[in-house]
Amino acid sequence: MKNIIESINQVLAEFDPIGVGEDIAIDEYRGYIPQILKSSVSKEELMKCLEKIVNEMEVGFDPNDKKHTEGLHRICNKIIQITQNPNQSDMFNGR
Repeated sequence: MKNIIESINQVLAEFDPIGVGEDIAIDEYRGYIPQILKSSVSKEELMKCLEKIVNEMEVGFDPNDKKHTEGLHRICNKIIQITQNPNQSDMFNGR
């Protein structure tokens, strides 16, 4: 489970929706991981969760903007891959 959490954290840090930079981002989004894990039962639930998170951050996420939704879908797909294939989560940790 620790590898899954760290892998998701790495994905969130790379995504860095508020643009704090990787050094700060590695800790900035960690608090969202429990919520993300609960929602990772399906892609639809996870997308709703991620949309809620970015809306709470007030980063100007527009669900009608194709670029915004594609970016969120990429993050969603990475997280789904991590949670469904925990043995491969090391690839997101740079291991």
